[in-house]
Amino acid sequence: MFGPILVVAIMTAPAPQPSATPALKTIASVRASSRCAEMITHANSAIGTALDNDAVVSKTITTLRLINLDDGNPINRHKGFSALGDLAKKLMQQARSGDDEVKRLRKLAASEKTSNADEAKEIKDFADELGGALWRQQKIARDLNGYLAYEDFHDMAQWDESQQAMNRAAFGVPDPLTEMPDGMRGRQVVGSGPNAGEPAPSMYLPPHLGHELNQPTATQYARAAADDFESRIPDIVMDENHAATHVDGAFSRCNSQ
Repeated sequence: MFGPILVVAIMTAPAPQPSATPALKTIASVRASSRCAEMITHANSAIGTALDNDAVVSKTITTLRLINLDDGNPINRHKGFSALGDLAKKLMQQARSGDDEVKRLRKLAASEKTSNADEAKEIKDFADELGGALWRQQKIARDLNGYLAYEDFHDMAQWDESQQAMNRAAFGVPDPLTEMPDGMRGRQVVGSGPNAGEPAPSMYLPPHLGHELNQPTATQYARAAADDFESRIPDIVMDENHAATHVDGAFSRCNSQ
């Protein structure tokens, strides 16, 4: 389950601190060649996507911390899950778009090897570091979607009010999956052999469909997800900062007068 995995990750993995390296920012080009225009366009698109995703991750964490998914109002719960789903979708789409730009940069780096091997290596290193940040952002989106899918299954495995009323009429209890139906309460099997004449233990074992006793709520899992996602930010920033260290070497010819 997503929630327990998050809790274990938080307890066992201390958050690394980002190194003191240059901050990532878009690249300004002063040379208007077709080669430079192509490289700078792909690079700035990937950079802009990564930086925008940083803001989406921050908004996601804030939403997970403040949202109340267990106030008893199904409309609020649905709206909360929809808002988180929209954030996960935006984060995933942008991360994939940025990764496409990174792949284009790697392809350009491969074509540069014959003319300028050092610059080609810097372009590839820049793309690899930025691609790492985008991959981490994409993984947050996947994990958030996993949490939402888990909660969606949990909700489907429970009865709504009308179904509970029907269960009471048919079984005498609102949820026959977690409570013994009235029709079975009076049935006792008499044991044989050494236990002859004594009631045998109940053999009723309700099927397990997400109705776990003492299970953390969706809101508690959301708080755990927020803590887990926040612990990943230093690695994302580190990848972005490492990418920034390769900007000069990768695009020096496009910035030279």
